Amino acid sequence: MKTIFTAIFIILLLSACTKTLDIKLRSTEPKIVIQGNVTNSGGPYYIRINKTVDFDANNEYPPVVNATVSVLDSNTRRVDYYKYTGVNGYYISNNLFGQVGHTYKLTVTVDGETYTASSTMPNFVGINQLDFVQTKILNKTRILPQVTFTDPAYEKNYYVFSLAVNNVTYKAFYAVDDRLTDGNEMVQQLYMDSSYIQKRDFVTVILSSVDKNVYNYFNVLQANSGASPTTPSNPPSNISNGAYGYFGAEAVSMVSQSF
Repeated sequence: MKTIFTAIFIILLLSACTKTLDIKLRSTEPKIVIQGNVTNSGGPYYIRINKTVDFDANNEYPPVVNATVSVLDSNTRRVDYYKYTGVNGYYISNNLFGQVGHTYKLTVTVDGETYTASSTMPNFVGINQLDFVQTKILNKTRILPQVTFTDPAYEKNYYVFSLAVNNVTYKAFYAVDDRLTDGNEMVQQLYMDSSYIQKRDFVTVILSSVDKNVYNYFNVLQANSGASPTTPSNPPSNISNGAYGYFGAEAVSMVSQSF
């Protein structure tokens, strides 16, 4: 069981299969939380399904183990049925392979209730360069990762960045759009609160091109990370029937480099 969990953990963090998050939600009764995506990097993909707890309870959401989970590729009309892994609410795909431009529909059934979401995978945008830059924070010199990429012109683009240091995920993400930078080269510095790059650290950065709904979800979570931890606003889920979480079709680019 430990081996299975470790394998899932590495795939999720370094292959960008799923940005699973442990977040506090304002809920007074248990609700379903669904998190998962399909990417262009190849499967397997994971959907994680849990139930919320009271807001002031321990932030450990119990797993849902009896769900029926499927993803339809609306372009090919092929349906892939996910299987429960036996670990922490994770369901795994069988034969699905994500493609740019395809629309994917998630269907989850739990205890007679059905939850759906749909997402279209945007065009691929690759990372051009990963650098490390010095910056002054609280009068101390810190090293931060910085990503350069080229935004496609004449189309609306939304991005979510995530990173890992020495194969350990950094528990933050960065949601940006091209509202003021359409068609330009973009430079994104990935600020790390209280944790910084040291010599010989191995850094992995993932750029995910996402649709507007997924961007909105992570943008609110990003804003909440700077707010009081007792009064977050629930992020806008793209999943039906009152479920929390998100489902996204994402074109991902990943770069790794040692400092």
